[in-house]
Amino acid sequence: MSGQGISNHITALLEATTALGGYTNAFVCTHDGLVVAAAGDVDAAEQTAAVVSLFDDVLVRARRDLAFSAVDEVTLLEPRHGWMVIRPLKVSAGPPFFLVVRVPPNTRWRRNTNILLKRLMPILEPLASDAET
Repeated sequence: MSGQGISNHITALLEATTALGGYTNAFVCTHDGLVVAAAGDVDAAEQTAAVVSLFDDVLVRARRDLAFSAVDEVTLLEPRHGWMVIRPLKVSAGPPFFLVVRVPPNTRWRRNTNILLKRLMPILEPLASDAET
């Protein structure tokens, strides 16, 4: 599948999840904050992705300083606007990707993001492998 085809496939999964959960937006980005695919408010995704690179440092520090073997989610709450949920997508090769979902107040996300992660991982594995070579 071409890079554009992969991006379109990821976008379709993100669109389905945002519609199902009523989320503001969802996107997948690299650890550097480069957006791979987005659904919902795409302008907000671009702005938020710049912040996500900081969460790569959170992962490194949690492992190094706190001896955490894994971090599966970081959430930020802004009471009026809801949650920013950041889930690292650790692929076997290379640095992680991140799934970011903006969730309105009083809305659940865990089940939907778990399902989305399971669907994204087989798509992202070859993408990470291609980036390594």
